[in-house]
Amino acid sequence: MPRLVTLLLICLAGLIACSAPDKPTVNLFRAVELGDLDQVKRHLYWDTDLEETNTFGDQPLHIAARQGRIAIARELASHGASLTASDGHGHTPLEIALIHGRTQLAEMLLAEGASLAAQEMLFRLVREGISDRDTLAFLAEQGADLDARDDEGLAPIHRAVAQGQLELTMRLIRAGVDINQPDAAGRTSLAIAIANDHRDIIELLRQFSAQTTGDAPSSDQFTNPGDERDRK
Repeated sequence: MPRLVTLLLICLAGLIACSAPDKPTVNLFRAVELGDLDQVKRHLYWDTDLEETNTFGDQPLHIAARQGRIAIARELASHGASLTASDGHGHTPLEIALIHGRTQLAEMLLAEGASLAAQEMLFRLVREGISDRDTLAFLAEQGADLDARDDEGLAPIHRAVAQGQLELTMRLIRAGVDINQPDAAGRTSLAIAIANDHRDIIELLRQFSAQTTGDAPSSDQFTNPGDERDRK
């Protein structure tokens, strides 16, 4: 009987050894960058540290979020990768996903337990000039009000205009924001654009019937330096 037990234990050990995957042949950061799910799973099996950072302050999940690697990000998150850790720029994996327009990956992170304050996220991304259409739509679906004003009294359209962000301004207009609502100081988007001499944004806003309480110069008052030289 003891001999039989020994044989059974040997067989069981052999089965376990055969079922274990090979050890990874590339480091985890490289595996994520390459999208190599097999190598990532090997790292997970052999308990590689998921919170180790590279020289840029990224953890593996940050890289997966940036590159939109949903399957890899799901594996990392389900094996305990931090959903709240910040990268070298202070961004969580969810924030990175939204900055890069990876809304499907963002949905997955929310399902895994990541938290999202949609309104604050919208204000933060607008300050950073993020203009991804899918991200704006995603945040609106999550409850962010595109016309809400931040603690400085500026709605996203006001800040986009003040920062000279033409593409972001266009995205917000197409998303249906009120371009004529005033900021806390009573200035409309067009008034802000004129004050900052953002001529391309002025023209854009006028195409959508933007209004201002000030005297707005007409578009034909704006000339290019090249036009002025030609007249001379």
